[in-house]
Amino acid sequence: MRTKISLISLLFILLCLGCATPKFYQEILSTYPKGKKDDFILKSSISPHKIVFKSLKDELKNSSHIIYHFSPNAEWYSKEFSGVIYDVDNNRYYYFENSNKHPRKITVSEEYPYPEDNYYKFVIDNFRNGKIDYLKKLGEISGHSGYRTNEVIYDINLKKNSYNRYTFEDFLFMNGKPTKDIN
Repeated sequence: MRTKISLISLLFILLCLGCATPKFYQEILSTYPKGKKDDFILKSSISPHKIVFKSLKDELKNSSHIIYHFSPNAEWYSKEFSGVIYDVDNNRYYYFENSNKHPRKITVSEEYPYPEDNYYKFVIDNFRNGKIDYLKKLGEISGHSGYRTNEVIYDINLKKNSYNRYTFEDFLFMNGKPTKDIN
């Protein structure tokens, strides 16, 4: 009798743990360099990636390939973040953001409020065109003062078991283009 109860309890716990981890989230964790996490994640008391994927679990349920651009707010100990998930399989962009006042609540939209000045689409499009080095150089030459952040792009393809992580420093962007460009 105790064995049956123990097996039922174990099965219940495994089901609960499996449901609590959103799709793609474990792959994000597997891309961190050994013994390291994103600077933002270390300073934050929340799990922003888990919040994002939990909020988008219905939208991404039919997808197996995403490009995820995560951008923390450039303030000390801020819990604010924003970014975009590009669903490669369904050719859709999901823009998200939270606030310091409600860090665990994010808003998600398929439409960017300033389409002519879409930093996130610029980053994703350049990444998709193989220009990660270009994004890194833009971050290096940006030269803006203040607290700089490291932004992260995750390219996760579940069908191919391919999980890649790329980082670059943030850069200034206005009127649909970087304020300083590489000549």
